Amino acid sequence: MRSVFRDSWVSVTIVLVLVGLAAQSVPLIGLGVLVFGTGGMARLWARVSLEDVRYRRVLRERRVFMGETIDLRLRLANEKRLPVPWLEVREYLPEAMPAGGVHVTPSGLPGTVLMQRSTSLGAHEQLEWPLTLDATERGFFRLGPTRLRSGDLFGIFEREETIRGGDSVVVYPRTYSLPELGIISARPFGERAGGQRIFEDPVRVVGVRDYFPGDPLKRVDWNATARIGRLQSRLYEPSRTRAVVVALNISTMDQSWLGFDPLLLERNVVVAASIARWAFEEHAALGLIANGSFPDADRAIRIGAGSRSDQLVRVLEALAMIAPFTISRLALELERPGHALPAGATLIVVASLMPPDLAATLRRLRGEGHVVHVVKTSPAEWDVDLGPIPHTNLDPVMRALEADPDAAFASSGAAR
Repeated sequence: MRSVFRDSWVSVTIVLVLVGLAAQSVPLIGLGVLVFGTGGMARLWARVSLEDVRYRRVLRERRVFMGETIDLRLRLANEKRLPVPWLEVREYLPEAMPAGGVHVTPSGLPGTVLMQRSTSLGAHEQLEWPLTLDATERGFFRLGPTRLRSGDLFGIFEREETIRGGDSVVVYPRTYSLPELGIISARPFGERAGGQRIFEDPVRVVGVRDYFPGDPLKRVDWNATARIGRLQSRLYEPSRTRAVVVALNISTMDQSWLGFDPLLLERNVVVAASIARWAFEEHAALGLIANGSFPDADRAIRIGAGSRSDQLVRVLEALAMIAPFTISRLALELERPGHALPAGATLIVVASLMPPDLAATLRRLRGEGHVVHVVKTSPAEWDVDLGPIPHTNLDPVMRALEADPDAAFASSGAAR
C-alpha cells in the first residue's frame, strides 16, 4: 500500500481534483488537496530526514594483540530541529572480530558481517551504542561502510546514505619468547647483537679517497672520479651497532597458482614476530623484509634497520598486515639495488620453502660478511644446498604450541 501511494500520489491527487471539479464535489476536491498535502509533506520530510544527522565510531584502541578486546562506541546525533521518526543503521563489521552480544547476519562483502540497529531521534538528540570486538585473528581490518536509512513519519518515502572511509584496526600477531620456541642458546643466531666489531655502513658516505688496488667496484664514486680525474673510492661512516634484519618468505607453495597453506603462513608470521621481539629486547637495530605488500600498496614490505622506540611496533604492524599474496621472490628483495643490508647485519630468514635462488642469495650474503641464519617452519625436506649456513627447524615446537596455544602464550608489553 505504501509503495502504491509513493509511486502514484501525484496522479491520485490530479484524478481526485478533476473528478471533484467535474462532479462539483467539494469533499472530493478536499480529499485531493489532502492527499497532495500529505504526500508533499511526507516527501519533504524524507528528503531532510538525514540532514544534519551525524554518525561516528569511537575506538578506544586501534592496535591490539590477539586475544584482547576492543571497545567500540557507535554515536548518532540529530543536530536539527526536526525529529527523525525512524532511523535504521547498517554497520559492516569484520567477520574475524566477533561483536559480543550483538546479532549479526552475513553480508555481501567478503570478510564482513552486517549489524543492524533501529531507533528514533528527537530534535538535537544524541545516543550511543557500546560494542566490544574480540581480536581472534591477526590482521588489518576495516570497519564499515555504514548505511543510514530514514524517511517520513508514515514510512512512505525513504532516504538512504552510505558513509564510506571506515576506521581500521590492526591486530598484532602472537609472539613467543625464544625459550618457548625451544631456542635457549645464549647466542641463538650467531653473534649477539651489539658486539664490539667495527663495520663500515655503506648507507652513510662521509667522503672520498684515492682508489686502492683491491677496492670493490661498488665502492668507486664515479662522479668524484670524473671531477678529480683519477679513481676515487667512497669513505663510509663506521658503525658499532649490530643490526638484525628479519626476512620473511611468505610463499608456502612451490607455485603461486596452487594457493597457500594458511597454517604455515600464520606459523611464519608468528615466528618472525617472535624473533623481532627478541632482537628489540636485545637492543639491536631491528629491520624487516618480506616479499608481500601493505594493503593498497604495490611495493614489498621493507622496514629499514633502526633503534627507534617504536621500531618493534612498526615491525609487528607490518607483520599483522601480511597476506598470502606475494609480489616478488624474497631473493629479489634481498638483492634489490639501493636497499643494501647494513654492514655486518645479522640476517634471520624465516621460511617454509627454500627456493634455489634464495639459497644462492643467502650464501652470497654470508660470503660478504653477514651473519645468516635460517629458521625452517615446515616439515617438508628442502632439496637445496645451504652450505655453511646454519638453520633451526621449529616445525616440532610449533606443532606443540599450535596444539595448546595458551600454554606458552606471551604477548610483548614492550610493543605497546
